[in-house]
Amino acid sequence: MNIKLNPRKIPQQKRSIERYQKIVDTAIELLGEVGYDDLTTDLIAERSGISVGSIYQFFPNKESIIYSHAETCYLILHDHFFNLLDEELKKKKKFSPDFIEFTLQSFERALNEVKGYRLINSILYTNQALLQLDIESNERFAKSLAEKVILPLFPKVEKKNAYYRALMIVETVDAVFKIAQRKGKTAEKKAVLAELRSLLFVYFSSFL
Repeated sequence: MNIKLNPRKIPQQKRSIERYQKIVDTAIELLGEVGYDDLTTDLIAERSGISVGSIYQFFPNKESIIYSHAETCYLILHDHFFNLLDEELKKKKKFSPDFIEFTLQSFERALNEVKGYRLINSILYTNQALLQLDIESNERFAKSLAEKVILPLFPKVEKKNAYYRALMIVETVDAVFKIAQRKGKTAEKKAVLAELRSLLFVYFSSFL
């Protein structure tokens, strides 16, 4: 079954933009409270004070609301993370172990500061389109990592190989952070991330 995911209307006026954003924000808030299966446009209307009819002027269904937020989330996450990383890269002339620590801390900070990202990440398998957004996000991260980190800090790496090395790093970090997120105990999470730091150090060192 094909579910329509694109918004019916993109708001242009200030009032419409505010109403559009309130619908999205309310949906994400309720997603955290009731879960994906129990989220409905009726609930969104009740909480937001915006009628169901008005919601349908912008979105055909709840999936479209969530998808619209997910698209924005992934773009903000990318830009926020690399803005944090750019400041550190200005000081770095060569690779060092502390760069890995800073990178992972910056990534975790970005994950925590991008509103609704972890919720979106928890429901990826509810819709193939969300999974595709996740794949495209990792590819976007890999391209930027190759251009901003691998090629400047590791001149021995050939340009044609830089993207694929970056993609291995991005996919690994993404997978391990998902594992860490599932761990209930702080000590377990720290142990998982410690293994990730060791793995990344070995892999990055192979580029020298």
